[in-house]
Amino acid sequence: MAKRNSAHRERVNLTTFCAFWGMAIASIMYICSGVINLLIKFVDSISSKTAGVLSQTVSVFTLLGNIAMIIAIGLPAYGFVRGRTKGWKVFYWIVLIIFALGVVFGMISSFKL
Repeated sequence: MAKRNSAHRERVNLTTFCAFWGMAIASIMYICSGVINLLIKFVDSISSKTAGVLSQTVSVFTLLGNIAMIIAIGLPAYGFVRGRTKGWKVFYWIVLIIFALGVVFGMISSFKL
């Protein structure tokens, strides 16, 4: 019984750790993106090349924030389906992949290749 409680506690600790730090990293990335977007408005009239580089930086920060949110949401969500049937687990992986692809495809237009 002690091992089960210990395993449950470790799982909860991992879940809460990922949820907290995913949210923290995402919030920092989103704030940095917002500040740089404000900076772009002032720099654009001076140097459009610098504004373009800052725009790329905003895209990277936003992508990192979205990835952190995937981790913050994805790991706790797996805790929900952990003890359920195989169908629930398959559904979880499909939804997680669609979510991740949506984040990536949503960001592709902001990157200049």
